[in-house]
Amino acid sequence: MSYQIQPGDTLSAIFEAQEVPASTLHELLQSDAEFLALETLQPGTTLDFRFDKQGRLQRLSLQIDPARTITYERTEDGPFEYAQHTLPTHWESKVFRGDIQGSFYTSGISAGLSKGQVLQIGQLLKNKLNFRRDLRAGDTFSALVGQEMTGDQPTGNTRVEAISLHRGSHDYNAFLYSDHHYYDERGNSVTPAFLRYPTKSHYRVTSPFNLKRLHPVTGRRAPHNGVDLGTPPGTPVLSTGDGIVKRIGNHPYAGKYVVIDHSGAFTTRYLHLSRILVKRGERVKRGERIALSGNTGRTTGPHLHFELQVNHQPVDPLTADIPTSARVPADTLAKFKAQVQEKLARMQAPSFLDQHFAKAPPESTSDDTASPGT
Repeated sequence: MSYQIQPGDTLSAIFEAQEVPASTLHELLQSDAEFLALETLQPGTTLDFRFDKQGRLQRLSLQIDPARTITYERTEDGPFEYAQHTLPTHWESKVFRGDIQGSFYTSGISAGLSKGQVLQIGQLLKNKLNFRRDLRAGDTFSALVGQEMTGDQPTGNTRVEAISLHRGSHDYNAFLYSDHHYYDERGNSVTPAFLRYPTKSHYRVTSPFNLKRLHPVTGRRAPHNGVDLGTPPGTPVLSTGDGIVKRIGNHPYAGKYVVIDHSGAFTTRYLHLSRILVKRGERVKRGERIALSGNTGRTTGPHLHFELQVNHQPVDPLTADIPTSARVPADTLAKFKAQVQEKLARMQAPSFLDQHFAKAPPESTSDDTASPGT
């Protein structure tokens, strides 16, 4: 039985309509605590319910986009097990061009960029110019935007791969590199490098990143997609990089939480908070206080769960190869500059040469996994 999410729907109302008891919904939310995929159901998303002969829910499938489906399968001993299934994907890119007429926001939208892409460009270049004060009518810009595809079908995921803004005699540029970070044409980071820890002091790790961990409460094998830090209640929690607050919430198992979307492929999550100090859609800076740690949700004691995702995949935030320096490494600088020249040439080419998305070199193919959330 399938159901397509409608505006205003809630999980509890959907499950009640399907005659699924509230206790089953809580079992699903417990399985989803490390992923929070059920927290953001979007209109148009499809839920697929599979029941056994006794009418008991055995499997719930959630299609995130055409390439990604999440399933919650009931195990032999009762609880549900999470898995993500991903089809092969690739990226195709297209150039968007425009000139400044009014604000950069309205000019970017007129050129065909999305609201999110315009906000991201503003985040990338905010340290180089003041968008409200410095821009003048007639200034021009070009943006190379990638669109993720599975086969010939777009998934809905996009990324800004390069931006070049021409003002007077100056060009302001940002280019996405293979480390998922943005640099100018000389290889200097356009945004501050990431902090490794989300607190001013380095607290001991009470539970490490482990995709095969045994859950300390249930005793079942369940992934731990972040690290737990033994922070006393009320410890200030800091954003580890510049970004925009993507989500805040209060989950019965994850507790109060904040999700921050950083320019590029990075997302950070902060769980079990006692107090949230930011709002959804707010811009935050590296090192800015976003919350106070606590003991909300289902825990064995006060701590901060800190998570880092790269391209929707959780990685160990304390050991992952992330941009913590301010420049492209010297041994890859020549390669980076060659890519810069290719992107600049693409963005500066006559517009009739770039009417359609062009396929980029393959980056990743995936198959069924039992780990990361989106």
